Amino acid sequence: MNRLSGRLARLCCLSAALAALLAPAPPEVHAAAADSSSTKQRSSLQKEQRTIKGQISTIKKDIEQKEARVDSANKELRASEKAISDSNRTLKELSEKKSAVENQLADLKREADIVGMHVTEAEDLVAEITRAQFLNSRRHPWQAALTGDNPNDISRMSAILQYMAREQDRTIDRLANRRKNIEVVTVKTNATQKELARIESDEQKNRENLEKEKSRRESAINELKKELNTQRERYEQLVKNDRQLTNLIASIDKKIAEAAARERARKAALAKAEQEKARREAQKKSQTSKSRQTAKSGKSSSSRTVAAPATGSFGKLRGKLTMPTQGKIVARFGQKREGAASDLSWRGLLISGKMGQDVVATAGGTVVFADWMRGFGNLMILDHGSNYLSVYANNESLFKSVGDTVKQGETIASVGRSGGEDSPGLYFELRYKGKPFDPARWIAK
Repeated sequence: MNRLSGRLARLCCLSAALAALLAPAPPEVHAAAADSSSTKQRSSLQKEQRTIKGQISTIKKDIEQKEARVDSANKELRASEKAISDSNRTLKELSEKKSAVENQLADLKREADIVGMHVTEAEDLVAEITRAQFLNSRRHPWQAALTGDNPNDISRMSAILQYMAREQDRTIDRLANRRKNIEVVTVKTNATQKELARIESDEQKNRENLEKEKSRRESAINELKKELNTQRERYEQLVKNDRQLTNLIASIDKKIAEAAARERARKAALAKAEQEKARREAQKKSQTSKSRQTAKSGKSSSSRTVAAPATGSFGKLRGKLTMPTQGKIVARFGQKREGAASDLSWRGLLISGKMGQDVVATAGGTVVFADWMRGFGNLMILDHGSNYLSVYANNESLFKSVGDTVKQGETIASVGRSGGEDSPGLYFELRYKGKPFDPARWIAK
């Protein structure tokens, strides 16, 4: 854009010079220049001036129109890439729900098999009890007299068998009810599984449509880039994007510092209150014996020591960070960029990868930014405490939201080429107090 502005300035200067040449000449010059050659030269200059003015007007209009078209196309691309990110996140959640439902169905089947086995066992036991009852009822008193059995024992056995038969009947009824409940839950779970499959199918179609729309918009932007962008403009855009990211990180650092200051103030107030409380208690206890004062004083000191927080430091993770994604590192920290941007250096790692592959958190932290940003596409920034931040750019999808807490190695996004990149990959940065530093020395080998 500066190159075009410079061109316009030079054209304006040339127009001014031509206007000066066309200004009325002194009377003494008129006499010397009153030939046909001067008239033709004047006419030629007037024609050239009109041509230059027309070019200036055309260039201004063309720049305004193309800039408006680029802005509009970028807004559409942002909407497409955010929609695809949301769709991928929905599909991931649906897949997890389907797995849970399938596990539930498997559990219900196992439970139904166990209940069926128990029913069979109960029925067999009822059959044995019935047979025993039949045999016991067929015995005559004279048989008990011959064998020496007590008739009361026979009556008692008959009562026991009747009780066992009733209990087994109740057991069978309970198992039957349990089996019905399992069948009802299974029917509902199957319906849920079918509904999830339908929703997933609709979402897959929606994602395919979004991908087609994204491709169309990317093609439109690429055509506009061919018309408008030059190497110098690309250089200026890189500087602008880097400045925008730096400003964003500075804003995040400021908020983190403010929150830390508030927390320190809160802790200082609590400590002051504790000290005042301890002072009052010491005054009250001063009337007791010296030994009790010493014992209680020791307990109070121990309590204050336990209450002190123990905080870690991201700096201790040097050489232990997780590689954010698998792939070849095609640009390293400090390496010069190519083309007209050769006097700019990379501030992080550019890692090539496959579309959709996992992007993981290099260390545990909190999501402080998760949105689309021009030049960086779907961008995520994690706060690791102690003024350390990690940056993940050009993602296809973002799986976490601002405020989410993530663990080291947890999937937070997927590799893409959002933001107008030509090939899929991840741009990764580490920053301390807003300033980038080499991630390669911190990542575990």
